[in-house]
Amino acid sequence: MVQPETKRRWRPSKLETRVAGKARQMAEREAARVPWPQLQEGREEYLAWEAFALWVRAIEDVEGDVPKWLADAVKKRCPGFLDFVAERKRQKEDISPFIWSHLEKWIHERIFCKPWREGWMNAVGYYAARDLASLRNHAYWDYCERQWRRSKPTTYPSCREWLKASQHCPDEALDEYGMREEKRHLIKLSQQVRPRAMRNAVARYLDWEVFAYWARTAIEADPPLPALVEREVNRRCPGFLEADAAAHAAKPDEEPHFRFYRLLDWIGEHQFGQVEKQGWYEALLYQVELHARHTRVIDYWHDWESGRTKERSTRYPSFSQWRRSADRYAFELGKC
Repeated sequence: MVQPETKRRWRPSKLETRVAGKARQMAEREAARVPWPQLQEGREEYLAWEAFALWVRAIEDVEGDVPKWLADAVKKRCPGFLDFVAERKRQKEDISPFIWSHLEKWIHERIFCKPWREGWMNAVGYYAARDLASLRNHAYWDYCERQWRRSKPTTYPSCREWLKASQHCPDEALDEYGMREEKRHLIKLSQQVRPRAMRNAVARYLDWEVFAYWARTAIEADPPLPALVEREVNRRCPGFLEADAAAHAAKPDEEPHFRFYRLLDWIGEHQFGQVEKQGWYEALLYQVELHARHTRVIDYWHDWESGRTKERSTRYPSFSQWRRSADRYAFELGKC
């Protein structure tokens, strides 16, 4: 009896791991120079255009050509695209016969000209490529091409229909696509919630995270807490200070950062307990950690605390002041 072939689990090679490390260093250097809202907006726009390009590619690859209705859809969304292709061919920049190849180039040059010009496009692409939506869309694109080649559909979905179907892509599509098992698991968890609900949960978690980092320095220091910190923590997290004091009294030699992580745990339990019950908390945390604001508030806290220690300042800023400064923060990260 012939044994069924088992799918080989994907593993990065040493070279791939080293290249990924270099790419991350470059992305972090570029991202540091850009205010996080600008970087996040670029990433969201990249995801939308990437999905459009994948939809076009799936249909063109199966058809071997571009149906008129598809060409019209590209022309409508990408003004000047046909002239762009003609100019590239005249200059022999690219002899590719595929429209999707020219479309990817058009998107990079026309839509993302500012990030390229200002030197932060690698950061946009790096973080967008790791978004669960991007990983899922690539898996669904691969799945559609295979399915459509086996049985060509009489009509193809619109881009909006295709994207909606991708949001609910079957496990088969994810399981047959080469990606890390942990990413496959997270995508499946994320499918339990609508994209808008996920985005709202990420934004809400980040708001709480900014608050936690504002309070961190005070919470980790010796008592008493600054009055405005104590008042704000009690208002937002009733009962936390008492629980933290009891836990700290039981372990007086613990490292200061344990108190900060207790605050994060309190926020997770009291503000996102329903998400955890519904089963997609792990996916939420992944998307949070990938968000431009997450990295930036950590960078700002380290910088702010260092400056506060040097100046030996006793005045603690209000949360609204600290948050505004954190959201405006950008810096030049040295080369690694």
